[in-house]
This record gives sequence, C-alpha cells and structure tokens, in this order.
Amino acid sequence: MKEQIYEQIKQCTADHAYEKASAQMIADALHVSRNVVSQYLNEFFKEGRCIKINTRPVLFLDRFLIEEQNQITLSDTLYGSEAELEAAINKQQHLDFEELIGYDDSLQSVIDTCKATISYPPNGLPFLLYGPTGTGKSLIAQKTYEYALHQGLITQEQPFLILNCSEYANNPELLSANLFGHKRGAFTGADKDNPGLLKLAQGGILFLDEVHDLKAECQEKLFLFMDKGIYHMVGDHEHWYESNARLIFATTKDPKKCLLKTLLRRIPMIITVPSLQERGMRERIQLILTMFQAESKRLHKTIMMTNTVYQTLVTTDFPGNIGDLKNCIQAGCVHAYYKCPPKEPTLVVDAFDLPANLVSLKAVSDKRGALDAQNAVLTLADLSHMAGNDQRQGRLNKRILEKFAAYEEAKIGYASFLEGCFAVLDDYYDAIVLKKRYRQNAEFTYVQTLLKHALDLIADPYGIHFHNSDLIAMSAYLHDCTRGAYARNDHEQHQVHTISALHDLLQEELHREYMIAKEVANHLHANADLHLDLLALCIFTLYFKKFNRANDWNKRVGLILAHGYSTASSIADAVNRSLDQYIFDAIDMPMNVSTAAVVEQLNAHLSKMGHFEELVLLVDMGSLEAIDQGIDASRNINIAMMNHVSTKMALAVGNGIKQGRSLQEIFEEVAQAAVPTYHLIARRHKDPLILCSCASGLGTAERLQHILEDSLPKKKAIKVLTYDYNTLIEKRLTPAFFDDYEVICIVGTLNPNIDEVPFIPLEDLVINVTMDKLHDYFRNYLDMEEMRQFKSNILKNFSLSNLITTLTILNPGILLEHVATALDHLQEEMGVVLSNATCVGLYVHICCLIERLVTHAGIDTYPYLEAFVAQHQDFIAVVKRCFSVVERYYSVEIAPSEIAYIYEYIEHNEEKS
Repeated sequence: MKEQIYEQIKQCTADHAYEKASAQMIADALHVSRNVVSQYLNEFFKEGRCIKINTRPVLFLDRFLIEEQNQITLSDTLYGSEAELEAAINKQQHLDFEELIGYDDSLQSVIDTCKATISYPPNGLPFLLYGPTGTGKSLIAQKTYEYALHQGLITQEQPFLILNCSEYANNPELLSANLFGHKRGAFTGADKDNPGLLKLAQGGILFLDEVHDLKAECQEKLFLFMDKGIYHMVGDHEHWYESNARLIFATTKDPKKCLLKTLLRRIPMIITVPSLQERGMRERIQLILTMFQAESKRLHKTIMMTNTVYQTLVTTDFPGNIGDLKNCIQAGCVHAYYKCPPKEPTLVVDAFDLPANLVSLKAVSDKRGALDAQNAVLTLADLSHMAGNDQRQGRLNKRILEKFAAYEEAKIGYASFLEGCFAVLDDYYDAIVLKKRYRQNAEFTYVQTLLKHALDLIADPYGIHFHNSDLIAMSAYLHDCTRGAYARNDHEQHQVHTISALHDLLQEELHREYMIAKEVANHLHANADLHLDLLALCIFTLYFKKFNRANDWNKRVGLILAHGYSTASSIADAVNRSLDQYIFDAIDMPMNVSTAAVVEQLNAHLSKMGHFEELVLLVDMGSLEAIDQGIDASRNINIAMMNHVSTKMALAVGNGIKQGRSLQEIFEEVAQAAVPTYHLIARRHKDPLILCSCASGLGTAERLQHILEDSLPKKKAIKVLTYDYNTLIEKRLTPAFFDDYEVICIVGTLNPNIDEVPFIPLEDLVINVTMDKLHDYFRNYLDMEEMRQFKSNILKNFSLSNLITTLTILNPGILLEHVATALDHLQEEMGVVLSNATCVGLYVHICCLIERLVTHAGIDTYPYLEAFVAQHQDFIAVVKRCFSVVERYYSVEIAPSEIAYIYEYIEHNEEKS
C-alpha cells in the first residue's frame, strides 16, 4: 500500500495534476483510509522523498521528479504555496554564484571579488584562485563564467575552456602548442593546424588550473598576451594572433613561491579560497546534505544515515577538503547500496559503510551529537531542518552583533540600538510564527513545555507576560540552540570579544532583564541539561526587555528589607502581584543580625544591580541613619527610605513608583496615611472550598482547579484547592483542615469516599447530570444570577473536547481518537458495555495518563499494588493488548500501577450506570 500511494504521488506530479495530490484525493483514488494515506505522506516528507505544500488541502509532490523535470536540486522540501515552489524552481534555474554553499557567508568576499574582477571594463581582469586541493576552485571559476553569461558580459557562443597544467608538467612544448596553437609541421606529429585554446576561448573564459605546473618559459609567453592580447602560434613567429579571452588561474601552492614575479604583477587579484575547516559547521552540514541529495537523486532512493555517520562527517578533518568529503559520502552510499535489496526504497548508511580509516569510535564518543542519543537514524529532511535552523538562528545572532557594533562605533545611540535589536527579534518572529518555519514535533514540544514552565516560574512574578506565539518564537530559538551544538558559524566564533562586550553592556544597563534570563538559563540547565551560551543569554535578555518596554526597571530600584524567615519576600511578592509589575526586590534578615551585617548584605545586593539612579528602601526596624551612611557612596544615587514597612505601605509606595511620581511626593503622602487603625472580630469565618483530587495525578487536579476557578462567578470568595489523591485515600482530611475551610464538595476522577463531603465525578460534569446537585451544594454561596452563570460556565468549560484540550498539551483530536478506539477494543474483549459516564471518565483519565507518560511524570504507586498484580494478570494483559497501538504511537508504556486505576473505573461501572 505504501508504494501504491507513492506511485499515485508520482503520477500526479508527472501530470502536473497537483490538485489531486492531497491525502483525501489519493485516499479516494485508492479506496483506502485517509488517515493511512496521511500517515504515509508525512513519512515520505520526513524521508525527503516528497515536497509538502502547506495549502488547504495540503499537497504532496514527488521531489525527485520535480528536480528531474527542471534540472535543479531543491534545498527545501516545505513550501507555503504552489507559487512559492514555482519561485524556488525559477530561482534555481537562473542561479550562478548563489548555487554555491556559503555564497552569503564564508565565500561572500571571494564571490564579490570574482564578480568585480570579471566585470571590470572593458574585458575584465585576470585573477588567481589560491587554496588547498578540493576547496572548489574549479567550481568557482565555472560559476564566474555563468555569472558573466547572465550579466551579458559574454554570449552563449563564447565558451568556458579548461586547461589543467599538471597534465603537461613534463611536456611544456605540448602545453604551449595546446595553449597558443601550432601550425602544421611545427613539430613531429603536428599534421594539421591547431588554433589553440586562447583562440577557441575568444570572448569567453580560459581557466588555467594547477598553474604552478606551468614552466617558466610558458609563463613568460603569457606576458605579451596579458599585456596586449597578442601572441605567436608555435611554428609561426612571423604573424601575430589576437584573442580577448578572459583568464582565470588556480593553484594549491603559494603563488609567491611557484610563479614568476613578472607573471604575478600581471595578475591584479589573488583570491584565497577557504578550506573545509574554515567554512564553519553550518556550511559543512549543507555540503553533506547536498551531496547526499545528489546520491539520492542518482539512486532514486531515500537516503538516511546513522547518528555515528553524521558525527563522523561533521567532525573529521578531511585533508582533501570538499573533494575528500564527497568521495567519503559516495563510498558510503556505494557500500550501503550493495547491501540494500533492489526494491527497498530506503537506503541507510551506517558507520561500517564509510572508509575503514575514517570512523574513530573514541572520537565519535567524545563528541556531543546534534541529535539526542535516542535518535539513532537521521533523515535528509532532519539534516535540512538542522542546516536551515542554524542559518535562521545564525542570521539573528549576526544581525544583533551588527547592531551592537554600530553602537560601539558611536554610529547609533543606546535607544536606537535597543529598537534595532527589537526589530531583529520581530523579523525572527515573522520567520518562525507567521511563516510557520518550525516543526511541532515531540522534541520541539518538549523544549516549548520546558521553557513555558521556566517562564511561568521565573518571569511571571516580574509581571512579564507572553502570548503563545511569542513563546513559540523563543522556543524555536532555544530549540535551534540545542540542535546547533556543532553549528556555531565562523562569524560568531571570531567575535568572542564582541559577544563578551555585549553581555557586559546588557548586564549593566538591563540588569533586571539579564537576571531573569540568567535564572531561566540556570533552570533549563538544572532541569533539562540545556545550556545557553553567552550570546543566547544576551538574546533572551533582549527578549525580556522587548516584552517589558513600558517598565524602566533600571532607573529606580525598589527594595524591602525586613527581619524574619520570609517577611520581606512575602510583602514584595504580594505587592508585585497586586500591581502586576515587578517593583520590589526583597532581603530577608535573621532576627539577631547587627546593623553592620545588614548594611554589608545590602551593599552586596546593590553591587549586582548594574546601573540605576534611585533607590527606594523600605525597612521594618533599625536606624535609617546607620543604613544611609553605610550605603556605598560611589554609586552616586538618590535614596528614599522609610521604616515600619507593611504590605499596605509597600503597596502605596509601589503604586506611586508605577505611576512615575516623584519620590518626595510618594513618601509625603504615605507618611500622612500611616496612622494605624484596629477593630476586634468576635467570630471566625471559614472560607468555602472546592477540593480537586484526581487519580490521574496532581497535574490534572491543578488544571481542573483552573477550569473551576474560571467557571465560578468573579469576586466570589469560594476557593479551589488541589489535594493529592493517594494522600487523600491513605490519610483522609484532618480535623484542622475542616477548621480552616468549609468543604462544599470534592471534584475529581475517582471517589475518595470522604465522610460527609459530597463527591462530583468529572464525567458527570461533562454529560451534564449534576445540575440539580450543583444547585443543592452551592445555594448557600451563590444567588440566582450567580448560580445561572456558574451552570452556564460549567456547560461551556466542561465539554469533552474543551476539557481534554485544557488538561493535556497533546493534540486532543488524535489523542481522543486513539483512546476511544482502544476503549472499544477493551469492551469487546471483556464482553462488557460501559456506561456513558464511565466511558467519559476513562477518556479523561487515560488522556491525562498518556500526557503524564509522554512528559515522564507517570504514577508508579498504587495501594496494594502487589495484590492487584497477583489477582488481575488477565485484566493487565487485556489492557496491554488493547492499548498497544496507543503505546507505540506515543512511545510510552502503561505500567500496572496505571492499569490499576483503570480497573477501578470499570469495577464501579454498575454504580455509574
């Protein structure tokens, strides 16, 4: 079936019937399931066999056929429209230098010089390409000819001819005869006239390769031609012959040592071509990709490689440069092709296919691969994605460094520098989010989840909020960082001092944002072993400033200093959250600390704050004079201090700071209002409470908590808290808990059976069978309008699709489809019919279970687990069979402890019927 689908794609591509190349049209044509077709189409795309066009519907075309029809090699396999693909094809058909990998990076100066030299009036100037063997000098000469052709400097009739001087190293006379031409009888064997390459290249380009093998007398014969465009043919010293051929030379040896000085003087431009090692890792990856694509096109097979092969190719120092690399890849493909069955569409190159002297297991093990350890096989699509990601990330980094260089050179001011950086970040956002240049695969989702958790934990308390699209752009940059372990291009490697200077500037001027970026980096490193280098840290600092442009943290610094374990921290956190802006830092001091120690810690804290102009200091007790005199005078800052700090005082001061009022005005107003009041309360109020507890885990309970909070009418003092299900089962609720709260009900997936506390199953909210109970439970807390609003929100927020979307980060449609199918199989094998309520409960529970396993947060405990496993081996086996497709699809394993909770649902089926 897989190959039938591929043949259908080829047919649509060959007939230019692109509109028939969608998953639905192919499924209709072959009379198979659309889901099956879609799965195979995406496999073809990942393998690099298909081009994907992101229209509606999505189209898939045969890549090899497109390239063969147009005589091109496409560098990408993902396009936004047919017009974008057509533009890419047309661009490939009219390229010259742009076909060279590195034309806009390591080869840019080489290409610019070639263009300028060959275009110099009236007939260009000769130039010499100097570089090690295998660096592409011949290809650059060929592209120079194509450039001249496209620019109208020469015509199609004026040729590009090559003379390899090394072939005549021991026969200089024959070389002269071929170069300048010869007359009949000029030497033995000259039985007819030969016009010579200079004449044949009339108006075009003559490329003299390996020119160091040109003997001195031959070099001397070129002088007159290079000066006046005239020469003698061998055997005819009476007549002068003319040619206006342009000359390009190439050598692997030092021109000053192998060529006559008189010849060198006539070659105005000597252009050094970089070696493979000097080309940077991004270009090496692109070269490897292009070479494998060429072999894939030649063999008409999809090519993959093992991670070991990839690491070997990107880390080996090839003496013969690009030529050696190409030979190595071709050798690997030859050996893999020999082992591959003829009808097998995929060719996998492994380490044993490479030349034996190339693979060093120690060298490979000492390097960190660009892929995770579990990704043993790399497709060409993956390689293209890596090269493209690094180019995208490298372009952003390069532009940021260019903005900083302009600032350092005093070409722009600091404000213009920041705005320029924000514009660069906006362009990156457009490239990632608007053009959807990212892959929402498991690896990207993992990075995105990690970053969101870090931002929620660290950036949110500072009042920095992100839209989901902003999170995608930052996640793409972080994802590029993790996959670009090898791919730091030369532009960055040679700007270590510039990057360090940028880092120092941002640490000083954007200290708050820098500290947030540092905390996020430390969190990612500690929790996921993701390392942000110095430049990435700068990029994240600029991101945080971009999202916080309205607040200038770096002019005023607010600081609360109080005695106690967390007194200052609690006040600062409460005020910052209330004002939805980060105003105050906090220093918590032990009760018995001296004033000198307080001052010492205060100065240490301020020394890390970078540049600021005003300090607002709120303290609980102690001598203000002593603190004032102890602050480092060299900072040259204005200081405003007030004692007897309280949350109310801090809130008033913070609000004044947020409004931008003067310190004098703020403190005078706060001082006048600082009159304490009191009243006594004879009775104690217990807060009404909804308790969320789910056998699916505390994470599910926390998400359920957010849904219920959104459903309750605003400004109602009904709290929603979570409670671990196993703890609730084993230890119950303590009397002290009931002293603090009036528990209205427990909402969750399985009933914990707490005496005198009603339980509302989650599935009952989904199928709307608890509305009367809701009225009974909440009538003492909600009036008629609030009850109507509450029920309406429950109906809206607790639809099954919305619930699954909220409770998991996985694709809800695909997840529900897998779970529903598996549950149908389970009922068939067990011979039972589960009630609607039980099915809905299991949908929610199992969807959350799968998410926990995907994110490695599975439940490995269950009361009396050993007894359950001993008594229910058959049930465990049935569940494993029925959910095998789900386990394979999500690469997870459902443990017996998880199966035990599924058993509880089914066991209580009759109670829910």
